Amino acid sequence: MKTRSPKPLLTGLMWAQQGTTPGTPKLRHTCEQGDGVGPYGWEFHDGLSFGRQHIQDGALRLTTEFVKRPGGQHGGDWSWRVTVEPQASVQGIRPPSMAATMSSGPPTQDCPC
Repeated sequence: MKTRSPKPLLTGLMWAQQGTTPGTPKLRHTCEQGDGVGPYGWEFHDGLSFGRQHIQDGALRLTTEFVKRPGGQHGGDWSWRVTVEPQASVQGIRPPSMAATMSSGPPTQDCPC
């Protein structure tokens, strides 16, 4: 995810559900049509300083929220919260393994984001 600002903060989230199927858990870092994740999408956002999105992945509901507080010498402070909720109908589900990524550097050839 990135904002529409001239110097965007780039953020990412990866997750894997442990113990859901035999073998190696599937590591997810995108939501694509046809990959079994959904529904997903933004509940609200302004494209610059705040937003909330929901991602339904099987028995898990992930919610990501971000807000930017303006000020300081570098344009402000960012806060980012990730909430994972197991659905009530599923018993004994384990929390996922998660990793967050952030970058404020310039775009590269590999990522012209």
